[in-house]
Amino acid sequence: MNASASATLYGGCAVICVLLAVLLLVTTRSRGAMLAIGAAAMTGAWAAAVAAEPAMPLSGLSGSLEILRAGLWFAMLLGLAWRFAGPRARPLARRFAAGGAVVTILALAATMPMAQGALATPSFASGAILARISLALLVVLLAENLYRNASEGARWHVKLPCIVLGGLASFDVLLYAAAGISRSFPPGMLDARAVVTGLSMPLLLVGVMRVQRIRRDPPVSREVVFHGATLLLAGGFLLMVGGAAELLRHIDPDWSASTQASLLATALMAIAVVATTGSARSQMRRLVVDHFFTARYDYRREWLRCVATLADPADDAPATTRAIRAIADAVDSPGGALFLREAGGARLACVATWNGPASAIALTEDQPIVQSLQGGAWVAEFAPGAAPQDLAAAFGPVWLAVPLPLHGPGEGLFGVVLLWPPRAAFTTDREVFDLLRTLGREVAMFLAERRAAESLADQRRLEDYAKRFAFVAHDVKTVASQLRLLLANAEDNIADPEFQRDMLVTVRASADRINSLIARLRQPEAAALPKAGPAPFQPAARLRALVAARPRPVRLDDDTAGAGCVAMDAERFDTAIVHLLNNAEEACEGSEPVRIRLRQPAGRVVIDITDRGQGMTPEFIRDELFRPFGTAKPDGTGIGAWQARELLRAAGGDLVVLSHLGAGTTMRVTLPLEGEAAQRLQEDRA
Repeated sequence: MNASASATLYGGCAVICVLLAVLLLVTTRSRGAMLAIGAAAMTGAWAAAVAAEPAMPLSGLSGSLEILRAGLWFAMLLGLAWRFAGPRARPLARRFAAGGAVVTILALAATMPMAQGALATPSFASGAILARISLALLVVLLAENLYRNASEGARWHVKLPCIVLGGLASFDVLLYAAAGISRSFPPGMLDARAVVTGLSMPLLLVGVMRVQRIRRDPPVSREVVFHGATLLLAGGFLLMVGGAAELLRHIDPDWSASTQASLLATALMAIAVVATTGSARSQMRRLVVDHFFTARYDYRREWLRCVATLADPADDAPATTRAIRAIADAVDSPGGALFLREAGGARLACVATWNGPASAIALTEDQPIVQSLQGGAWVAEFAPGAAPQDLAAAFGPVWLAVPLPLHGPGEGLFGVVLLWPPRAAFTTDREVFDLLRTLGREVAMFLAERRAAESLADQRRLEDYAKRFAFVAHDVKTVASQLRLLLANAEDNIADPEFQRDMLVTVRASADRINSLIARLRQPEAAALPKAGPAPFQPAARLRALVAARPRPVRLDDDTAGAGCVAMDAERFDTAIVHLLNNAEEACEGSEPVRIRLRQPAGRVVIDITDRGQGMTPEFIRDELFRPFGTAKPDGTGIGAWQARELLRAAGGDLVVLSHLGAGTTMRVTLPLEGEAAQRLQEDRA
């Protein structure tokens, strides 16, 4: 090519390199970028020098700048290697640095006037040629080692600088190798260096920006940036107001004092309104804060915020409302609606709204909005006015539909959260959708756990009701037995006035007993007791009353002399003892009476109910006696002994069985005395 063409090519290359240096200088000021700016500027200076003297592209100022250009390329790669290759590669980087410094000095020495003749007839015996080839080879080797030693994550940041600088150095190696072989520099390759360098600079710009993305986030929190920017803007606004007040003072001094006070008060009020307005704060974050950080979100803060919103014990809002807020706050949405799948159904019913009208609308599987969520794998976004008509009619503008999947994609939806448009509009991208899907899974697990807990609580209430019903049914059976016995005796004694009086007393007592059983069925066991606890009573007196009402003789031995009281509900005490007496009487043969012995050893009340029946085996006592609904009696319910033991244990006592085949059975009731009973109940509740 002629000199004018070479000057044009190198001039264009110089312009591109200078623009690259200016762009880097404007966009970043980090230490790593300074090397890139220097390398780009030196490359532009070299290209400008060659364009100024195209006849001497390798000697003089052009030659010196070419070596400095390669040296800065080498320094830039060396800085990247020190930063990304890791501690294990740093000893090798030190060796490269020492070798590069020596070769650069030798190459600069070869550009002195006394060595210029070596470039006229190049050969491999020339020190100037060998020095330049060695420097270019060092750049190529350093680029290769940097790429090979960098981790998988760091290669994305360094591969473009390695390709660009290593490729340009490789072109120089080919140029000088061809010159050494042919004893002259190929003119086409000399001019091609300008084209290759100019085309490579945009790639180098992209590579440098990739490197800077790692260090873009400042070492401060988003809150500090937000409040700092707020203070700067507020201060600037106050300065403008102050300037306006000063201007008015010069225009009309008579109004200066009142005008300044009015403007200051108005400015402070305006700042307070803006600072407390959600839309203004959102605009501040979008316009100022987000530009300081690489990622749009502080994911640690977002995760902690979501957990705190869902589990805040001081928040009186319903769990469904907090679930909406946990997702809506991430995208600055002012409200939303929550749809959850009905138990055992295929519909998603609206169960709650936040800052929106309540609605009984439901979503089905065949609706487009549910299908667009792809089974929980995507977030549906609606353009203004493009939301489904039924949803827009129920809630107004709808912006996003966030799925609440319990498992991975394809497992179906547990629910959907609809969000209203944000306070400050911003462009959604994959980062926003990924965050919303992650929060949706957390909210889905939270709501599913609450639903499971509520279902478990319902089951426990049903179990408690079934238990109370079983107790009541057993007691009703006892009352029915008493009434049958009364009817059997009435056939022979109905004309006896004394029997009539006893019959009325028995029927009245049975009616009262049935009414009390119905009342117990309506409320839990704990609610049936007074808040202050059961009234203490003497067990000896209660036992004597029960023995006197028995149809068969019962022997009572009281070794306590009537001393000591127990803290147990008297009616439940009677129920437990009557169950045990009924079983003992059924086990007795002939006229052998049941024996009750009352003792009081070591702060306890012990009641032994003994019969002389056939007794029970240890296996029957262990496996069958206290098993609910397990009975060998034709008309039994199988809960008498179990109910008696449960009632006694609820009062802090217990029921122990002592039985031998052929020797009878002793049912031993133990109850703590009043003070000890209260203490034991408190320990059990704690």
